[in-house]
This record gives sequence, C-alpha cells and structure tokens, in this order.
Amino acid sequence: IIESMRFPQQLRDAMRTAMAEVGTKDGEERLTKLFHERDAWAAVKGVWSSLFALRPWVSLAKAGRSFHDLNMAALVQELVEAKYAFVLHTINPFTKDKEELYGELVAGRGETLVGNFPGRALSFAMRKGGEPRVISFPSKSVALHTQHCLIFRSDSNGEDLEGFAGAGLFESVCAEEDKEGFQRLHRLNVITDRDYRMQLLKRIAEVGWATEKAFDGAPQDIEGCVDVRERIFIVQSRPQV
Repeated sequence: IIESMRFPQQLRDAMRTAMAEVGTKDGEERLTKLFHERDAWAAVKGVWSSLFALRPWVSLAKAGRSFHDLNMAALVQELVEAKYAFVLHTINPFTKDKEELYGELVAGRGETLVGNFPGRALSFAMRKGGEPRVISFPSKSVALHTQHCLIFRSDSNGEDLEGFAGAGLFESVCAEEDKEGFQRLHRLNVITDRDYRMQLLKRIAEVGWATEKAFDGAPQDIEGCVDVRERIFIVQSRPQV
C-alpha cells in the first residue's frame, strides 16, 4: 500500500523548502543539488514501509506494547563517501569494563556491519591511555561503495521504549543504490599496514570518548565512518544499554 502512494504536493513543497533553508542557513547549498524528488519519494516510502514489517511487530509483541506506542520519522542526511565504517561502545559490552572501549570496523558503508552480512568485522578494544588491541581481523567478502547522494534514515522512538529492542529494526534507504563489490582484503591498509591501523583505531577510539564526554559522560553506542580524506564522521550516537 505504501509503495503505491503518490508524493503529496504539500510534502513535496515542504521538503524542497526545508532543503533550501538548510542550504542557505548552514552554507550547504550543495545538498539542494542532491535532492531529486523521484528518488527522494521512493526512499521515504522505503523507510516508512519498514515500520510495518514483521520484525517491529514481533518485538512489540515480546515487549507487550501496542503498535500505537511506536512513532517514526524519516531523517534526511548527506551520505558520506565512506572508506571505512565503524560501531563503538564506550563501555566494553563483553567485559563491562568502564575503562575500555570496544569497536568494530568494515571497509565501505556500514550496512555490511549492521545488516548481518556474512563474515566478521575487524574488532578491537582500547583502554583509556593505552594502545588499540586487535581482537579479530575482517573476513567479510562484500563491500558496499557509496554514491554521493542523500540518505533517508529511520528516526524512531523505539529505543526509548522500555523493554522494546528498537535497534536495527527499520530501514535506511539511499537515494541511489550502493555499488556492491567483492572485498580485496589483502589490499586494505587497515590490514596490511600495522602503523596505519594502530593510528586509525586510536583516532576512532579518541573520537568515541570525546562523544561520550559531550553527552555528560553517559556511555554511548556510536556509529560513524572514515571518508576518503581520512576524516572521521559521527553519524549517530545513542545511550549504550
């Protein structure tokens, strides 16, 4: 039903106006050039459709909650051209050590990390004031390479509902499809170059602790990426549970 919906003129105008205002206010006029109505509407429908998929219903039933407790919006962001993507927990979830951060990293876009693609990510841990400790090297055979476009992400209250496992239930949809390719692990600097690997993992960990500090020291579950210019971006942070 959702996939058959037409783009409401009021929503179309509101999105166009919002993109223009953000571009003018924040100096990001380039984003308006990435906004294409047809692709945007298809992506918005893809995000909203995931609200009515089987997984949210199962999780709601297990939590004893009504579907009416769940609200969701579509968040529009610029898609970073990711060289690597990572997830961080500022408290090691396996040891519960508050002084040790745990992270996982993959090449390309993070969907291969959070979307249950076969294989393992590069995993590491690091104590404050210490050096990164590699736990496992990556074995994922597929990498997703991003296009310069907008991404439409689910933004729900699911993770704020007590007893409801809201993480990873809803879809994020790119305005342009990823290019899927086989992973050439032997060509990744993060594997072949120890000095580069240690420096990169240390930088990522320090950004994780800085993010935790920005949230008054509350432990964080963080998603981010490293772009082709080696800049680190945080795309999402939420309380670690």
